[in-house]
Amino acid sequence: MGALGSGVSDDMMFIAATHALANQYGYDVKADNGAIYSISGKENSAVIHTNTDFGSATFIIDDTAVENLYASIFEVRSQLSPISIEGLTSLKKEQNKLDYNLVDDCLIKVSDDNVRNYIRFGLNQNNGRAQTDIFIMDKNGNIDSNTPIIWDFDNITEITALPIDKKKLTISGGRFITIANQAPSKYTYYSRNISVKRSNVVIKNLTHLIRGEGEHGAPYRGFISISDSSNILVKDCILTGHKTFQTIGAA
Repeated sequence: MGALGSGVSDDMMFIAATHALANQYGYDVKADNGAIYSISGKENSAVIHTNTDFGSATFIIDDTAVENLYASIFEVRSQLSPISIEGLTSLKKEQNKLDYNLVDDCLIKVSDDNVRNYIRFGLNQNNGRAQTDIFIMDKNGNIDSNTPIIWDFDNITEITALPIDKKKLTISGGRFITIANQAPSKYTYYSRNISVKRSNVVIKNLTHLIRGEGEHGAPYRGFISISDSSNILVKDCILTGHKTFQTIGAA
């Protein structure tokens, strides 16, 4: 699709286009072994719906000038659309069945914005987060005993069913090198990563390294960031820790 893999020119536009074409036709994607793909700070996430083999290719992610620090490099998404659940106003802790039928097994995400949990006090204080839980429910409304409801939800403010993909998606290989940001050491978390928001995924044989950290820098979210999904396996990977900087939060 036009990526040179020379380590000089920005290849991200072509990488994103390759995945877009693969997603359209259901093709697997394979990087050229030995290539060095350069990824600039321009906002241009590649959406992954199909098996991807990064092989022995190297991806250099330059974070010294980023347009959108919240935009992931790769987004592993499901092609199944979320399902809105109507008419359910409450849930009980350890409830094992809902009087609700779905077309397939789903990951249920539920929130009650009237209840705040994980309130942090001290130098980095905050107002906590809305009470939220996730659990797996089959199409007949039975809740998986391995994912019990852990709180009472007296007033549900949001509930969504995320269909669980039956087919496993595999992402393998790749040597990713992040040239670290030089931003001030504040709580502006960079999400220049691989974001997984699809169930039934395996990530293996991947390496992430970090270069260019200096006397200050903004923090990062995990290079493999997993949310709103189930049955994710990460194995045989090397994930490098970032340098630690100190600052005072909301005090």
